[in-house]
Amino acid sequence: MGLLNAVRFLTILPLPMKKNITERDLGRAAAWFPAVGVLLGGLLFLVFRGFSLFLSSLTVNAFVLVFWVFLTRGFHLDGLADTVDGIGGGASREEKLAIMKDSRIGAFGVLALISLLMLKFALLGELEGEFYMRALILAPASGRWIMVLAIFSFPPAKKGGMGQRFKNHCRITEIIIASLTVLICAYFAIGFWGIALLLSTGTVVMATAFAFACSLGGLTGDTYGALCEIGEVVTLLGINLFLSLT
Repeated sequence: MGLLNAVRFLTILPLPMKKNITERDLGRAAAWFPAVGVLLGGLLFLVFRGFSLFLSSLTVNAFVLVFWVFLTRGFHLDGLADTVDGIGGGASREEKLAIMKDSRIGAFGVLALISLLMLKFALLGELEGEFYMRALILAPASGRWIMVLAIFSFPPAKKGGMGQRFKNHCRITEIIIASLTVLICAYFAIGFWGIALLLSTGTVVMATAFAFACSLGGLTGDTYGALCEIGEVVTLLGINLFLSLT
């Protein structure tokens, strides 16, 4: 049931929904966030293979990125934009959180979205063959694993928000399940180098999470989304660096 709740929460896939999903259900669903990333990666690889039959690699890469956004309904991208707007535009913690709550996207958010999507497009375009598939699987799984680490490791920035709802029910059990899932994924993707890449990515992005928490007094649902997107890009960058060095 936790896996189904995670799929419903993180994707646009039309699964039947339980009438009353509690905060406890949401918190426990965090254990399966990396598994949802693996599912997304598999769907994106099907998109890649299907469009590769008719289109050039450049156009196929663009379609993969479009479907990446579509399948997640731009959920984490919205969190990234709100986070960058808040931290970039607010002077005090209260101002930052107020800006993040505003549904409008400012200049900082737009620039962050453009920059991140350009990086994803370029980093995917550098990959070929089997490593393209491995990157499509590992990057979404890694980004969602980092979300679970952040939920568990940092306090919520405000009471009653999405951050607190997850924090209240995300236990060490959820961390163990999520970590085992992504470690297995990393090992099958690149072997022991995949595990090293995963740990390096986690270190870099958790340092970013620490910076967010210092600025905001904790983390919010928006910052979880931002960390997921940053984690995906850092994973893609790490795979490209690995290939350049081997």
